Amino acid sequence: MSRRMPTLVAVGALTATTVLIATTADASTQHQHRTSAPHHTPLTVHLQSTTAKASGSVGVFGASLGDFQVVRGITGTKAGKSALLDVSDDIAIASVVNPVRGNDALFCDGDDKVFVAKHIRTSPQLLMTPINTHRFTGEGGSGYDSFCFGVAMHGKFALATADSQGLIQLIRKNGGWKIDTRVKFPGHNDADNPHRRGWIDVKDSTTKATLLNQVQIAPRALRNGKFLAVALDRDEDKAKRDTAVVFSDVGTAKPKVMGAIDGRALAINDDEFGHMVYGTGGMAFVPGSANKALILTRTGFAVLGLNNPAHPRLKNKKSIGGTGSAEPNSITISKDGDHVAVAVGSTVYAYKNVRAAIAKGKRFKLQTSFHVSSDVDDVITDVGYTSNNNLLVLHGPSSSDTGWALTVVRKVPAGHHVIKGSTSTTGPADRGSLSLYRTP
Repeated sequence: MSRRMPTLVAVGALTATTVLIATTADASTQHQHRTSAPHHTPLTVHLQSTTAKASGSVGVFGASLGDFQVVRGITGTKAGKSALLDVSDDIAIASVVNPVRGNDALFCDGDDKVFVAKHIRTSPQLLMTPINTHRFTGEGGSGYDSFCFGVAMHGKFALATADSQGLIQLIRKNGGWKIDTRVKFPGHNDADNPHRRGWIDVKDSTTKATLLNQVQIAPRALRNGKFLAVALDRDEDKAKRDTAVVFSDVGTAKPKVMGAIDGRALAINDDEFGHMVYGTGGMAFVPGSANKALILTRTGFAVLGLNNPAHPRLKNKKSIGGTGSAEPNSITISKDGDHVAVAVGSTVYAYKNVRAAIAKGKRFKLQTSFHVSSDVDDVITDVGYTSNNNLLVLHGPSSSDTGWALTVVRKVPAGHHVIKGSTSTTGPADRGSLSLYRTP
C-alpha cells in the first residue's frame, strides 16, 4: 500500500521528558502503515542501569511499541541493557549512533519526526522535542508526505529520508540538532514554490527513485574533503525494480545528486515474515573508506562501485546458495574491512576476501554459515560487527514480538564461530534498526 497519502495533522510539541524505572515491555505490536497521525505520548526513558563512566562500543536497535533499546558491553560475551528510549507509541524503525565519539543518536519511527538523544555512552537521554519534518510535505512531489524510515550521521551533519523523492539534511550546532537551513536546493516543487531549505531533491535528476527510505554516509571523506552518501529506494509497492542514488558534498551547504542505478537485482521487498529492509540494513560501507561499499541484492549481495559517483555500478554479485525463496535481511563488514556477514532468514553467512573482491574483482570466499537458534520459527533481522569483531545478531520468532534476543557471536571472521550470551528483548517492526558505535 502506498504512503503517498493526504497531509498528516501536525502533532503538538512534546513538553516533558519522563524518567521511570522499568523493564522492557513485552506487549506485542503490529506493523502497519498509517493513514492518520498517531497520538504521541511524552518521551520516556526507562533506565535499566546508570553509570557516569562512558562505555566503549554501544549499540541501539528497535524493540516493540516504539522503543529503542540501548546496550553496552557489546565487545564482551553478552550485551547489557543501559536504557529503553520510548520515542512514540508506534514503531521504532531506524537508528544511528554518531560514529564520531558516539555521544548522540538519531531515531525514526516512520512518522514525520526525527528524535534526538544524547549521552548515549553514559546515561542515554532523549531530548524533549524532536525535529519536525512535516514542512517537507510535497517537496518530493504532489501528495508526498514526509515519513522518516532511515537516518545517517557523521559528526556534525546527518541525512534523514522522507520516504519521498529526496533527503533532508540536518546539522549539529550549539550542542543540538536541527534542519540545515544553509541548504537551498535549486528548482521548484510541484506547487511551483522554491524547495524548502534543508531539502535535497532527486525528482528532476536522472534517477528513477521515488521513495527513498534508507541512507548511509561514507565513513571517511574523499581526497577533496567531501563526503559521499547513498540512499536506497526499496518499497513494498514495487515488485520488480529498486534504486540506489549517490550524493556528494553532503554535510555542506551545496549537496549534489550525482547518479543512480536501478534494477531487479536491488528489489528486496517484504520477507516471508512481513519485514521490510529500512534503516541501516540495506548496505554497508567498508570501515574507514570513502567510496567502498557492499549492498544487498535480491539473491545475496554485491559490490557497489562508487569510483565514479555519477555512474555507480553493481559489480561482483554474490548469490547465496541454498536460500530458496528467502531474501537477505542485513549486511555488515568487519572492522578490518575484509570480512562480511549476511543474514538470510534464520541463517548467518560469513565470507572473507572483501578487499580483493572490491579492488580486483576477486571472488568472495565462504567461511562459515550457522544458526543462532534452534527454533524453526526464528528469523534474523539485523547483524552488526563490533570494534573487536564480535558479531551481534538480532533475532526471534517470526510469529511474536516476544522471545527475541540480541546474541553475541565470537570468532566469525576466523571461520569457527562461538555463540556466547543472549540479551532478551522484544521484536523490531522491520529489518535495519540496529546501529553501533564502534570504538576507534
